[in-house]
Amino acid sequence: MTDPQRSVALMQVAGPIMLGSAFQIETPQTKACSMAFLTWLHAGILGGLIIGLSRHGKTCAVRWAMKAIQKALNIRIPFFEIPLRSHVTPKEGEFFEYLLKQVGHRNWMKGKISEKRDRLTDFLAARARSCPIKTVFLYFDEAQYLTDEQWKWIHNIANEAAVAKIKVFFLFSGPHELEAMKERYVQAGTNDHLVGRFMSVAFYLTGLESVEDLGACLKGFSEVVYPKSKEVTLPENFVDLKAHPDFSLPSYASAMWGEFLQIRAEEIPEAPADEMVLPMHYVTAAVLQFLTGLATNEKGLPDAVLLSRAVRACGFSDFIRSTIFRSERSAEGHA
Repeated sequence: MTDPQRSVALMQVAGPIMLGSAFQIETPQTKACSMAFLTWLHAGILGGLIIGLSRHGKTCAVRWAMKAIQKALNIRIPFFEIPLRSHVTPKEGEFFEYLLKQVGHRNWMKGKISEKRDRLTDFLAARARSCPIKTVFLYFDEAQYLTDEQWKWIHNIANEAAVAKIKVFFLFSGPHELEAMKERYVQAGTNDHLVGRFMSVAFYLTGLESVEDLGACLKGFSEVVYPKSKEVTLPENFVDLKAHPDFSLPSYASAMWGEFLQIRAEEIPEAPADEMVLPMHYVTAAVLQFLTGLATNEKGLPDAVLLSRAVRACGFSDFIRSTIFRSERSAEGHA
């Protein structure tokens, strides 16, 4: 049995990574995402959508893109992430109180609704003025939960920012329901101000689309230093590279891609082999389970067996089956 302290140490490494709070790695999609944001900034656009299926890595892509933009421009841009909740009956006071709490304002509970709105505007203005381009980013995750009223309140934030002579750049991520919301506004013709200001541009985030994409992703995992305090790369937490100097995580890209392909073929036999897209969540889970398997391999199982088990345990099969179910339900609804 693996030493308990060793098990705990491995969990302490893997846990934050799966939550997306440890680090973000460069992938073709994160690079494309950052380029889209830069283009929007240069064009003077005030907001945009990030559309993608669940578990495809939208939040991590936005976080990586924001770091890349600041590095490219050599400036610091204040960035605040706001995970949204669904509401039966949204209340304005509670909404602005929640925003204040998420941006880290210490007086987020105090005052009337108007005072909370003013407090948020003043806070954002102060942060934006510390930036050379007088800009602050507000990122609303799971934006499909926003109600019509909440969109109007966000529009008010943008208007008040303009009066304060600063720019709030709004990002909204969500699944395709978010795009459907936009289409509903377009067809209704009653919220063209919201569409024009926040929804005129969109970045469609997919997953890894080829074995080359997966190899680049595994290279990122193999090179990232984590935890920073230990000054070691991620694989070094699991594999003794002195004892195994030839270990290379990217070298498993082809085998891992093949395992994912096999699972998809089992669930969708007719699916073309060259059209698979891997959500980042399941790739990350497979990588961590594979590394953990290598670290705790007391039975001396071959790497190929550990890799297969890791991919099988990452949840990709359930994702495929749930996707099929949603497609069938959608087809029934349009029948």
